[in-house]
Amino acid sequence: MKYRKKIVDGHEVVYSPDWINDLESEIHFNWYYHQAELVYSNCTRDQKILEIGIGTGLLSDLLKKRGWDLITLDIDEEKRPDIVGNAVDFDYLANSIDVVLAFEIFEHIPYSTFEKVVQKLAEAKVQAVYFSLPWNERELLDFSFKMPKIHRKNWRLSIGRGEIATTAHFWELSKRGKNISRKKLVSLPTIMDLFERHGFVLTEKKKVGLIQYFSADK
Repeated sequence: MKYRKKIVDGHEVVYSPDWINDLESEIHFNWYYHQAELVYSNCTRDQKILEIGIGTGLLSDLLKKRGWDLITLDIDEEKRPDIVGNAVDFDYLANSIDVVLAFEIFEHIPYSTFEKVVQKLAEAKVQAVYFSLPWNERELLDFSFKMPKIHRKNWRLSIGRGEIATTAHFWELSKRGKNISRKKLVSLPTIMDLFERHGFVLTEKKKVGLIQYFSADK
């Protein structure tokens, strides 16, 4: 995969538009469902929603076609977002943003920059943030089955990876915080404390594979 580079908040971030041209795995479509479900379960159509990181555009296309007031923001102009820009420099207040969606986005910027984003969201009186982050884990087993009259049963077994293998990630979730060279493992208590200091109540939502979903509400 070929990566491109841009400077965000004084840091060099890398990204690639290549992956959106390939058919994604089944679990990716499961992630899209849970992203949309967060919107349908928690938002109203009179709220103005900003999606940070357009990806394939599947989520934004679905929501826009079904009447949600949504605009998209992405650092990559080739993905054709409504606004080309980044999460730390965007003016949330001037754009009257009520809700922010950021699925598997925040780990692509340094944690110190993520802290600035959360502060800006609070100062702009954003009502809610729905986002997801990857766990720094290696999956050993993923097994599920369903029988008549019995809900689907899932078993997953994973272990800590101990290193960040994805080139474009600055940080990932871990049970224990740890600095790894120029990257970082961040614990859930650290994330929760960050949001609470800025007036949000952070709630863990469903974990799908290695992806953890969250809601942060004012």
